[in-house]
Amino acid sequence: MNALLLLGRVLDGFVEAVGRIALWLVLALILLVAFNVMARYGFRYSRVPLQELEWHILAAIAMFGAVFTYQQDEMVRVDVFHAHYPAWLKELLDLVVALLIVLPFAAFMAYLGYRYGAHSFRIGEGSPNPGGLPYRFIVKSFIGVGFGLLTLQGLAVVLRKSVRLITGEYRQTVRH
Repeated sequence: MNALLLLGRVLDGFVEAVGRIALWLVLALILLVAFNVMARYGFRYSRVPLQELEWHILAAIAMFGAVFTYQQDEMVRVDVFHAHYPAWLKELLDLVVALLIVLPFAAFMAYLGYRYGAHSFRIGEGSPNPGGLPYRFIVKSFIGVGFGLLTLQGLAVVLRKSVRLITGEYRQTVRH
C-alpha cells in the first residue's frame, strides 16, 4: 500500500508542478496581450509572431490547467448530488470515473494528440501567416502532452482512491 501511495504522490507532485507552470503562463499571457493591445492601438505596431504566441500560450494553459484542475479535485461535476453522498460512495464514484472515463479517454486522446503533433513535426509545419511562428508542432504537441499528463493524474487518482477505500482512510477526513 505504501508503494502505491508513494507512486500516487509522485504523480500528484509532478502534475502540481505542471499546474504551477500553467499559473505563471496565465501571467505571461496577460502581459503579452496587454503589450500587443498597447502596441497596436498606442503605437500602431503589430507583429504576427506575438499575436500567434498568444494562442500558443493559451493552448498550454488549457491543457496544463485542465490536468491541474482535476488534480485539485475542482473539476465540474454534479455537486448537488455528490455533496450529499457518504464518504465511501464519493471515493468509489471518483475511482470508477477515473477508471472507466478519465483513463481510457485521456490515454486515447494522448495517443491521437501524439500522432497529430508528430505529423506536424514530420512535415515541418509552420504558420501559414507571413512572418508567423515556425514550428507549429510545438503548439500541437500540447494536446498529446496535456492528455498524457491527464492519464498520469487519472492513474494517481485510481491509486489514491483505491488505497483510501481498502484502508478505510476516507472515514478519517472530511471533504468539502
